[in-house]
Amino acid sequence: MSSVQAWAAHSAAGKLEQYTYDPGQLGPEEVDIAVEYCGICHSDLSMLDNEWGITSYPLVPGHEAVGRVVAMGEIAA
Repeated sequence: MSSVQAWAAHSAAGKLEQYTYDPGQLGPEEVDIAVEYCGICHSDLSMLDNEWGITSYPLVPGHEAVGRVVAMGEIAA
């Protein structure tokens, strides 16, 4: 899997900044999805601001995505 280009917050109430990271090798039960569109909902805003006290930074918001599978692990269904 290649590096991921994203927008991330590095602190509570921080601005989103370009962020690159390496997710490592694709696991046997994982899929690699090329995200084409991604929505942000209120829970993402709560996580960005650490309203629940559980956020780890850097945080890439957006869990409602549309994309296409570009690779699959050996036993991914």
